[in-house]
Amino acid sequence: MRIKKSKVCEVVKKIPKGSFLSYKETAKMAGNPRAYRFVANLMAKNKDKSAPCHRVIKNNYEVGGYKGSFKNTWRKVALLLKEGAVGVMPTDTIYGICGSALNKKTVEKIYKLRKRKPEKQMIILISSLSDLKNFKIKLKLWQKKILSKIWPGPAGPVCRRAGKVSVVLPLKAGLRQKSVKTLAFRIPKDKELIEILKISGPLAAPSANWEGCSPAKTISEARKYFKDKVFYYNKGKITGRPSTLIDLTQKPIKILRQGRNYNKIRKILYQC
Repeated sequence: MRIKKSKVCEVVKKIPKGSFLSYKETAKMAGNPRAYRFVANLMAKNKDKSAPCHRVIKNNYEVGGYKGSFKNTWRKVALLLKEGAVGVMPTDTIYGICGSALNKKTVEKIYKLRKRKPEKQMIILISSLSDLKNFKIKLKLWQKKILSKIWPGPAGPVCRRAGKVSVVLPLKAGLRQKSVKTLAFRIPKDKELIEILKISGPLAAPSANWEGCSPAKTISEARKYFKDKVFYYNKGKITGRPSTLIDLTQKPIKILRQGRNYNKIRKILYQC
């Protein structure tokens, strides 16, 4: 049974922000699950701005091309993240499970999916120092000097907040939202990731795994953790190390975690 273009567009227009459907799910809701190839071709050629075609992804929940080209896949990823969706994608270190750091529901979902303890914070990816304003952070001159030497790159400094600002944490029954004084940030080196961040805004980006388990090196490994609860941006196997984490809240500067470029970063900090 054939399905009409208008029916497919009607289904797509009803997909809420922060959500997505596969081609097959969209075809099923339009009347025929076997017509998923028709849906895929229709989305690739879509020119109706009222139909958010970026919210329709491949049947394996990987993000495919956008506006008729796989070169635009990163833009599709950025739009999904901006709207509050959660996805597994490559950072400049390892695969991360990412979502808007400014969206309460998104952050709560990441904590839940990772089975992460609520008192543990997550690395936040930003595109530039100006993004720190979203978190009410004011850098001192000595902090700016150090950051100019280690960013962009795989080092995540912990910066002290200017005042006491609440951070979104998954709440348990009878538990109030906690307030913390520090957050960890990183400006990545990868150019595509920077472009994604310019559209999506700051991203909470912990490693793609359950708490206490090994980080996923491939999308197949990530699927074992998160199933169909997230979208996936497949870039093949990634075997990098987590970022080095340094404490910039005060002097002397402390290295909290040894990761990528540890020796190089330690040398820079010693010179400072």
